[in-house]
Amino acid sequence: MKNLGKRIKDNSLNNLKNMRLWEFGAMLLFIVNMAGIFYFNLSDLRLSLDPDFATVVYHLKEIVHKGTLILPNWVATTSMEFDSTLLFAIPLYAITNNAFLAVGLSDLLIVFIYITVIWSILRVLRVRIGIRFLTLAVIITPYNYDWLDYFKMLFFAHANYSIKALIPIMLVLCLMAFDDKFKSSFSKWKRYAFLGTYLFLLFVTSVSTGAYTFVCGVVPILFVRHLSFVKKGFGLKKGLWPVTPLSAVVSFVGLYIHKKIYTGNSPVTTLVKPEDFFENLREVFVGVFQSFGVLINGNEPAFSKLGLFYGLKILFVIALFIATMVVTVKWFKNKKNYDYYILFFTVILFNMAVLIVSDMRGSNDFIPYRYLFIGLPLLLAGVGIMLDRCVSRFGDKKFVPVMSVLLIAFAYILAGNFKETSDNMPEKDYIVEMTEYFDTLDVDTVFIADDRDTAVMCKAADDTRKYACYESKDESIYLERNYYTQEKDFDYYGEKNVIAIPNFNKLTDYVSENIARGYRYVGETRWLACYVSDTNYFN
Repeated sequence: MKNLGKRIKDNSLNNLKNMRLWEFGAMLLFIVNMAGIFYFNLSDLRLSLDPDFATVVYHLKEIVHKGTLILPNWVATTSMEFDSTLLFAIPLYAITNNAFLAVGLSDLLIVFIYITVIWSILRVLRVRIGIRFLTLAVIITPYNYDWLDYFKMLFFAHANYSIKALIPIMLVLCLMAFDDKFKSSFSKWKRYAFLGTYLFLLFVTSVSTGAYTFVCGVVPILFVRHLSFVKKGFGLKKGLWPVTPLSAVVSFVGLYIHKKIYTGNSPVTTLVKPEDFFENLREVFVGVFQSFGVLINGNEPAFSKLGLFYGLKILFVIALFIATMVVTVKWFKNKKNYDYYILFFTVILFNMAVLIVSDMRGSNDFIPYRYLFIGLPLLLAGVGIMLDRCVSRFGDKKFVPVMSVLLIAFAYILAGNFKETSDNMPEKDYIVEMTEYFDTLDVDTVFIADDRDTAVMCKAADDTRKYACYESKDESIYLERNYYTQEKDFDYYGEKNVIAIPNFNKLTDYVSENIARGYRYVGETRWLACYVSDTNYFN
């Protein structure tokens, strides 16, 4: 064991000593990306709030404050959210007593797990160290920044798809660790440590989200792995034992628990109508481009900095499609080693197929491309492996100019990604300003009229008082996700309260004259005029 560890250490040192100039460039890109990830996650995350992130933060606070994972009378979202940043943020918040710091640290821990797992896979497949660094840099970059986009869904803020997308990567690693072909690259404790971590995370996501991760992230890989053996006439071996049976057992146990504890409503998925099939097909392929931040408004000049940025991204996504097609064709032709390479492309292909034949729009008029995220990091790792094969085929020296051009192109893309993220991050400073203003009013409750998003974000940023969106149309409390059932009742809220309405409107536009007489105007914060009362007239 000691000799094995020493040999691995020596190999790593030799790899670093023998790095070419372009490989140092790739390592620099990775370091810059990591610095950006640290910066974003350790910044003031209150400025990065959106309604989805806000509900996760509120959920986090309530779990720690109540001291239980299963909150009584809690109405959940489409999952229990344990397979998000909450996984590590819960204990970190209990320690730090700072919810936003806990979220940032949790996301960084998730990033480190991704790096460890992907690096392990690339090392075992003998991928050049420079391409390892480049692959990791490409995976952890913030391609786009919005509520439900790549960065926020995987490595930042609520990170709702972080564990879901990690499961397929860990599954591939475990299949390799128990395969005779790669067994010598893993010590016994590493094999079982990876397997134990994979099964734990699979159990967590099954409890949290039900069958989704197993069906969309695990089954495609195991199916294709079995199919590879059937094609070659092999028995069920080569890493499938004990990974396959344990995956099934853990998933089904988790699903059973999920059905017992889940308190939300999962959307029902139906098959697409024949007349909508080609529209689905188009939207899914466009969704891959959108996943990587190719969102062009049509007014951007082609020959401009931003035009070049989007152009390079388009070429990058096209390269992903080409690599996927090439690997799939070569796998069908039984080319050597492609029975493993195909695993990196299977999840994205399966999920694209599901989205094409299913109606996943829900309440939207488009197909949410976030459903593709479960397969994207694995896909990018696979493309890195294919790039390494190209370098091997043409030779290191001949490929130096190509790698130099690729590095410059990726550097430009990554710089543009970080600029867009940085420009969009400090957009919720008004939430901090508002909650600080409400703190001066000596009230127990803040009713924000007809503004659902602001209410839920204030609720996450400030847990010293209660917040709610007051719907003036039917004089009710609006709640959509992550709340206690009693929060819909006005009796839940304190007597001392403030009603915040848009500036230049009259309070009687939102409440009856009888109620309005019980409030006095006290001031404004941003676009909200505030009226205070010592009595909750809505009880």
